[in-house]
Amino acid sequence: MELPGYERFDFMAGGVAKPVYRAGSGPAVVLIHELPGMVPECVELGRKISAEGYCVYMPLLFGEPMKNYGAKPLLWPCVWKEFSVLSTHGKSPAADWLRALSRRAFAERGGKGVAAIGMCFTGRFALSLMMDKEMIAPVLCQPGGGWKDSGLGIPNEDWENAVRRSDEENIPVLGMRFDGDSLCKAIRFDVLRAGFGERFREVVVPGKKHSVLTLHFKDMSPADRSRVWGELCSFL
Repeated sequence: MELPGYERFDFMAGGVAKPVYRAGSGPAVVLIHELPGMVPECVELGRKISAEGYCVYMPLLFGEPMKNYGAKPLLWPCVWKEFSVLSTHGKSPAADWLRALSRRAFAERGGKGVAAIGMCFTGRFALSLMMDKEMIAPVLCQPGGGWKDSGLGIPNEDWENAVRRSDEENIPVLGMRFDGDSLCKAIRFDVLRAGFGERFREVVVPGKKHSVLTLHFKDMSPADRSRVWGELCSFL
């Protein structure tokens, strides 16, 4: 499926090929869609980021573009396999594929490095991608992971590497959530704050919604929308 404003190509890594939608020019930003899929709001987010002067790489991890599958992907065997759904600290094959895509994005776009925006179920991948030196701007929007309220769902090796690189290279980490989000509770940000210290930049929005940059962005007040978008652009 073609998307207006995007160039589609297939990217192969580790024997797995997936479609990637690319838009814009400038430094690379890997935009990783959340559990409901590559919803229209995610597609529009990519367009907005590219309009700010970035080249967006938006991989389709499952399903079809422009569809909202809700929580159904949790029942799909391919998602269980790729995302290690039940694992608290397990390694996800999807993370390795995304790392390879990030390396390609940097090779194509150059600059200081690559940014990654993970959301909900894929929020944790922004930290796993720091296993490669190219990743220097991780964004975690309402990150989920594991079955614990405090869990991030990434291997200990990935977490320790992210904390070390952040400290040694002064790499900031941006986190976003609604303050009343029952799926991404405050304790998860406590963990991120304890790990990254003052390098963890958090944006907390009033409300009980979930998807800060996509599905529920429209539900914020104009002032909060302006603040969220400003913080994201400033971070990138």
